[in-house]
Amino acid sequence: MNSSPFLLPGHNKINAGMALATLASLGVFVSTESYAIAAASLLAASGMSQALGVTCTAAIGGADMPVVITVLNSYSGWALCAEGFMLNNPLLTIVGALVGSSGAILSYIMCRAMNRSLASVIFGGYDLLPNGEPMVIEGTHTEINTDACVELMVQSKKIIIVPGYGLAVAKA
Repeated sequence: MNSSPFLLPGHNKINAGMALATLASLGVFVSTESYAIAAASLLAASGMSQALGVTCTAAIGGADMPVVITVLNSYSGWALCAEGFMLNNPLLTIVGALVGSSGAILSYIMCRAMNRSLASVIFGGYDLLPNGEPMVIEGTHTEINTDACVELMVQSKKIIIVPGYGLAVAKA
């Protein structure tokens, strides 16, 4: 898959429409007496939720994907916390709250490091008003082969390993 964002024309309006339709079908699900209508509305909500997840995630570019992963991890924690409440299970509630809050904190830290808001990452676009002047990149580019890299690593006294290109670009 290409790492550039896949934006449909008016994707935010499409996503908002699917979210409202999902909520409407869930309203039908909880209010109907008919098992057939309840099953149909549950299937419709599941299908629209899947399409909504694909369209929301496909609109996010490659450098923002680590933030999206932490946000989805946070969502799974909050879902586990809600399940703990529904089942009256304190362990599920506590673990879900820990996973959800740690994912939310990590998402916030990563957005701060990239000088972006969480909303601009999730909704697949840059802020309309940037938070300062863009960084000027200075320096030279030098390419080396594997043997030269090994030689440099053998001769060096300190090596810093930066995990992931997105974190390196974000200077996180």
